[in-house]
Amino acid sequence: MSISRTRTETVRDLGAFERTIDLYMHRNPVQFSLVAEIDRKVGEQTLARALRKVQAQHPLLRVSVDRRAPQARYRWAEGPVSIETAAEGTPWQAVIAREQTRPITPEPGPLMRAVLIPAETGSFIVLTFAHQITDGTGGIRVVADLVAALDGDEESDRPTPGPDVPPSQEALLQALDAATPPVGPPQDEPVNAPGELTRFSGRAPHVSALALQGGLTARLVTRCRAEGVSVHAALCAAASTVLHRAGRTRVRVLSPVDLRRAAGLPDAVANRFAGARTVSEASQAGEFWKLARHHHQALERQRAPQVLKAGSQALARQPPATPEEAEAMMTVVTAADIQITNLGVVEAPAHGRARLTALWGPAQTTQLTGEHVLGVATCGGRLRMTELTHDPLAVLLPDMATVLAQRCTEPDAPSS
Repeated sequence: MSISRTRTETVRDLGAFERTIDLYMHRNPVQFSLVAEIDRKVGEQTLARALRKVQAQHPLLRVSVDRRAPQARYRWAEGPVSIETAAEGTPWQAVIAREQTRPITPEPGPLMRAVLIPAETGSFIVLTFAHQITDGTGGIRVVADLVAALDGDEESDRPTPGPDVPPSQEALLQALDAATPPVGPPQDEPVNAPGELTRFSGRAPHVSALALQGGLTARLVTRCRAEGVSVHAALCAAASTVLHRAGRTRVRVLSPVDLRRAAGLPDAVANRFAGARTVSEASQAGEFWKLARHHHQALERQRAPQVLKAGSQALARQPPATPEEAEAMMTVVTAADIQITNLGVVEAPAHGRARLTALWGPAQTTQLTGEHVLGVATCGGRLRMTELTHDPLAVLLPDMATVLAQRCTEPDAPSS
């Protein structure tokens, strides 16, 4: 009898960044959900078949993490993605809140799962990913491929390991031709004040969601171009403005940076991101577009390929070796008043009868005390925001939308 390859063969060792995430996740589950709204009814068998096809396309969707060796390793997992079907009409917000209470264990794998929510005229599909295997941009790739697979014919989807296993981001950044970054001014200590962990208890987070109208989304894009800032910088400014109005004298915003775009790394369902943090003072909250440019310029400096490569090399030279060391590192580098993950414009073209009509997320928590984790995605011409927190600020998303609407309808010309 042959021995199952899935329990004996190593895919590869985790890279330094993946190991840091995994060590942190020993006691602090970090997993994110994406909610895809499909304009057709999808049955569980059809979804299972489509997920098998997507698994076959992306190696890290069919792995587990073996923590028994001195160096954590990805190993092949033979099981399919688990699927649950919720009662028709179940609010997707309730599903993603529950998903945060159920850690995805590193074994036996795979490290993702799905919940199907039948709706009156279509379906919601909630995909939840353990953060060891991919980031939000990789998750979007899975959503797009899943939509494409929903109308496919059933065929053999047996996973076969091959050379297409994505390398770690350290390996890719090491080969990046980037000059040594210039030495900048020392950072202010309060900016780097560490956060505090709240031990995971399985308590469901509060979920808020809001979609901008198509007209406002279009005006926002147009005005940002005129002002010379990114939409993301405007979102950072809007969140900072609302939090300053709520009494925060200093606001730190954490923005995950997609290394595919910032450093030209190849696309893959894998982790390809770094963190960038920007800060504002209450005195800056009165001039919105000036504040947006402040965030934009600070992010541009941190997105420079040479800066990203230097940060990766520093982690590779001195990675954490224990969960405690990973927690100490993560509470420093991810401490913020709000985290904003903006996946940008999501384009999933129609394939046969299946069409992606809306996308929400990424939705996650990280167990940092007082955190506000905001996921943003634009699909079908509308920007959608999804926030998870254990300390809700009821006005956050509505007031952000109001601030953006006011600043995008001002008759004055772009400020110089």
